[in-house]
Amino acid sequence: MELSELSKKRLEGVDERLTAIVIECAKRCPFPFNVSEGLRSEAKQREYVRQGKSRTMKSKHLIGKAVDLYPLTMNRKAVDWTRFEDLAEVMFQVASEMNVKLVWGGNWKTFVDKSHFELK
Repeated sequence: MELSELSKKRLEGVDERLTAIVIECAKRCPFPFNVSEGLRSEAKQREYVRQGKSRTMKSKHLIGKAVDLYPLTMNRKAVDWTRFEDLAEVMFQVASEMNVKLVWGGNWKTFVDKSHFELK
């Protein structure tokens, strides 16, 4: 699969290592996914904290070290909520081959965020 132009645009400002992992993951992944967010402004982060979508003002999105990814149905029309673990598996495989350590929000204990991947 290949990333959409919008997903590629959303990788602007993201650390080159993480960008490379996402791009390679898209090539290998047997289903499409999108990048919903990469680099995030402080104002947007503050709003997410206010809304309860985030719990910290120290998000790695603020420094381009995190991305949010959503697996899609094959027609790219909807999120495939059953594929987050599959996507994480491909992301970790690619990161390992590139000798980069990732943290996945799906492994967090108190605030599970399956769309979130960040550099360790």
